[in-house]
Amino acid sequence: MIELLQIEKVYQGAGAAVHAIKGIDLSVRRGEIYGVIGKSGAGKSTLIRCINMLERPTGGRVMVDGQDLTIMSERQLREARKQMGMIFQHFNLLSSRTVYDNIAFPLELAGKSRAEIEQEVAPLLDLVGLTDKRDQYPAQLSGGQKQRVGIARALANRPKVLLCDEATSALDPQTTKSILELLKDINRKLQLTIVLITHEMQVIKEICDKVAVIENGVIIEQGPVLDIFTKPQSSTTREFISAIINHDIPAIFADTAFSPTPLPDSTLVIRLSFIGDSAEEPVIAGLIRRFNVDANIIYGNVDHIQSTPYGTLVIEISGEPQGIENALNYLQARKLGIEVIGYVTRHDRAAG
Repeated sequence: MIELLQIEKVYQGAGAAVHAIKGIDLSVRRGEIYGVIGKSGAGKSTLIRCINMLERPTGGRVMVDGQDLTIMSERQLREARKQMGMIFQHFNLLSSRTVYDNIAFPLELAGKSRAEIEQEVAPLLDLVGLTDKRDQYPAQLSGGQKQRVGIARALANRPKVLLCDEATSALDPQTTKSILELLKDINRKLQLTIVLITHEMQVIKEICDKVAVIENGVIIEQGPVLDIFTKPQSSTTREFISAIINHDIPAIFADTAFSPTPLPDSTLVIRLSFIGDSAEEPVIAGLIRRFNVDANIIYGNVDHIQSTPYGTLVIEISGEPQGIENALNYLQARKLGIEVIGYVTRHDRAAG
């Protein structure tokens, strides 16, 4: 549905040129919810504005629904943009217009009749849960209600793509959750392709099918959300994930020097990752029963990435070397994520 091919964006200032986007490739399939996450200044807002050509790329191609937007005239772009709705962090509602009239505004610009506008706006009010607010003004609405108006307005021209520019950043956590649920509902009902930029990994975790991590104008990591959460490759991605899923070594090992090979009177510390059905299997009990080893749970957590259970355990295993090796082979055969942190002597373990 959306293909970004070697997108570049350079801003020419009074001093040195600013290279905001550097050769980005991105592919979003029809009906996907695709998240782009990055810190402030990473280039994510510039990137999303390149998709609808509010920012013209300095180089590269923007393909949306098979059309190359980068070669279009301004008149052609105005038509193409009707297929791309956009919602913003600060709502951008017209304060002198009612809820109904704000949603109707793009239809008025498109030259629709009053009857046609009513036919389009009424179902949108119902879709976003604001039928009873149709005659109220933005000043009478909560932040979440204002964003619902913004979403309905963005859908007025029946777009194929919805672009969300930090759409929940100005909202409290409970309201954010309700807006994300609304976006998921819209995605399901309308088969709408959604591109969402954010600096909050919780948003990505709740709603997105795929995610791209952007840093200094470059995408440093991208893929299915479950893969990125369970196997992050970059330090920036791990930092984002750590805000909601703890991958740190427990504090009791903070000053511990781990050995990659067995030591006298030592235990092996490993981190296990459980995904899907494996999160509910009694693997630790099976380990102890089968291989005559002791297993001590140091840290554990179970979460859900969308509807998929995801758990982590940090455990230490002690016993005969052959028993520990057999236990590791057993865990690997269970298709668990296994990270061997290292061996630690019981003395260091007690000191930690």
